[in-house]
Amino acid sequence: MDTVITHEVSDKFAEVDLFSIEQRLRAAKELTLPLEEEVSLLYQMAEFELGRYLLKNRGLNGYWTAYWLIHGPKLQLEHPLEDWLINHAPYFMGSQKRFQIFAEETQKRLRDGMTVASLPCGLMDDLVRLDLSDIKDVNLVGIDIDAESLALAAKNAVDHGKVACTKFIQADAWNLNMPNAYDLLLSNGLNFYERDDARVVELYKQFFKALKPGGTLITSFITPSPALSKESSWINVNPQDALKQKAVFADIMQGRWTAVRTEATTRQQLEEAGFIIQAVIYDPQGVFPTIIAEKP
Repeated sequence: MDTVITHEVSDKFAEVDLFSIEQRLRAAKELTLPLEEEVSLLYQMAEFELGRYLLKNRGLNGYWTAYWLIHGPKLQLEHPLEDWLINHAPYFMGSQKRFQIFAEETQKRLRDGMTVASLPCGLMDDLVRLDLSDIKDVNLVGIDIDAESLALAAKNAVDHGKVACTKFIQADAWNLNMPNAYDLLLSNGLNFYERDDARVVELYKQFFKALKPGGTLITSFITPSPALSKESSWINVNPQDALKQKAVFADIMQGRWTAVRTEATTRQQLEEAGFIIQAVIYDPQGVFPTIIAEKP
């Protein structure tokens, strides 16, 4: 049975400068929703821990990623806006499905003696939750630049009975220096925090070098909305949810995960790094696809 990871998160509203954010909204020339509606959403965000974390950090650490992917959807969420974020916001819903796809695609590729890495690993739920009952001598490696996430990942490995086959490395993804180390590499989260396309290609080149010949990369990307691109792959996305998401993540929070890319762009970038694309698997809303690529 899954256990909810405990973590100390400050409950002090003072850590978020709500007044400054409100003043920025009131000074904005253009907003997604009416001004007073966005101001109301701002103060609602400050009423629950996930909302305060997002306002302060404009992104998610390993703990909160695990919360929104795994633990939050199982809880009876009392705050209406938190419930909407976890269960209706297109990005969050797409990433939850993406997490399931990663798990399925990883599980069916496991073989005896493999070395499998997750980067950035966060709490490493993508690996420690795998079924290794029929697999021998598998090594699971968590790589992250954040020491707090690595510490929580190590505890997570203990909780899931994987401590004997796991190890953790604190490293910058753009400076790995791990040639031909892994049979399978999972990566979700870095490319859509980086707007510079050249930097993303360099990231993929680091992944390419870290994989053994014949190794596989399982990664993902966020696609642009119809408002941003005629090539948008979004389907079955509630228009009101899309607008509310833009108001919360872009206008209010000024989220860091703003680097959206089409499948064509992502394919081109991976191929430039040397990969051969094997498959692209879309979530039901076309928001958060998984892409599987091979190092020849």
